[in-house]
Amino acid sequence: MLINPAKGFDASLHLPGDKSIAHRLVLISLLLKGSLDISNLPEGSDVLTSLSLVEKLGIKVTRKSDRLLLSNADLAPVQENQFCELDCMNSGTSARLLAGILAAKPGSYVITGDESLRRRPMLRVVTPLASMGAEISCTSDGTLPILISGKKNLHAIQYNNQVGSAQIKSAVLLAGLSASGITQVQETRSSRDHTERLLKKLGAEINVSDGRTSIEGPVSLQGSYSFSIPGDISSAAFFLVAAALFPGSRLEVIDVCLNPGRIKFLEVLRRMGAAVEIKVSENDWEPRGTVTIKGGPLKGTNIGAEEIPALVDELPVLAVAMAFAQGNSRVTGASELRHKESDRIANLVSQFRKTGISCQEHTDGFSITGSDEILVQAELDPNNDHRLAMAFAILACRSTNGQILKNPDCVKISFPDFFTRLKSFIHG
Repeated sequence: MLINPAKGFDASLHLPGDKSIAHRLVLISLLLKGSLDISNLPEGSDVLTSLSLVEKLGIKVTRKSDRLLLSNADLAPVQENQFCELDCMNSGTSARLLAGILAAKPGSYVITGDESLRRRPMLRVVTPLASMGAEISCTSDGTLPILISGKKNLHAIQYNNQVGSAQIKSAVLLAGLSASGITQVQETRSSRDHTERLLKKLGAEINVSDGRTSIEGPVSLQGSYSFSIPGDISSAAFFLVAAALFPGSRLEVIDVCLNPGRIKFLEVLRRMGAAVEIKVSENDWEPRGTVTIKGGPLKGTNIGAEEIPALVDELPVLAVAMAFAQGNSRVTGASELRHKESDRIANLVSQFRKTGISCQEHTDGFSITGSDEILVQAELDPNNDHRLAMAFAILACRSTNGQILKNPDCVKISFPDFFTRLKSFIHG
């Protein structure tokens, strides 16, 4: 796909629902005796994977116009001595959160995925769940498939989440709903807290203090609830960075998730010189509102380890901002990027270099020397990584001669109509 250069952006944008929140709502339906009425559910393949998995496990799924009803009156138990295979495709969130949910659900399960997901680390969730008494294992390499023989008599643990991963924290807390005692997760660097917010909204008592999140089990979630999912702020990041790159551009993103753990990239753009305005319109279970950004000259910045958990999805597109910023930028403490859909550090640097961008790969990050213009047109390969593909598209918009993007269809994982949206904003 050839993506031609743009002259700027001037638009208002309303985005599909937040992917992280949607995953959790869909998967938590397995633990709720009652129903969830959900609107603005995103149609990315990862979320649809979670939806198909809960349906396979017994959740009744009913579509009503623009809403989705998930009903769980009384799930039928999985046959003993017969493994239920659950293919999570490319979705790490589905695999890791399901492990926590199924650890206490009677039955035998195999959690697997596609070739990419089978390379990603899973021992990080298997270890704490096993310490809670779960019958769970993965391969000797610490990868999928995960085998689980669910049982109800789990016990609480205190776990130090050194990776700073919200998926690990969520898996432990979801298992903690069925465990006896107080399950506690300690974090030096706080990860996103969507699971805690949802569980609290559904009636669970969650305590957060001094980097410790705890829940006392067993807890029974019951009732009928309605949720309207705010727009995906990580998807918005690509368009907001695009607007920041063009002096005189303006972009307004309406009714988007403004969770404090998800908007760190806006702080980074501010210190790079972009004009950013944030207005919170509602703050019930999740803060939401409007973000407006105006483009202008940018300057380089450094991003350290303490900021990474709140930026892990936005780093590829922030790297694009760095490529056009005056001076040097460096990202450190981001080795987790090597364990995403691809090795995002290696792939980002290798593709940037094709266009003539001055950048270096480091063990835990990368460094970039910015330039006013990028003249070289190249074929950029995102290596089937949706966030790299969207970042390269934004790079193309700001490049002098555009760029050729290989395998653009991989954006369907999180944002199927990304290119349609992008094309509609570009003028010139």
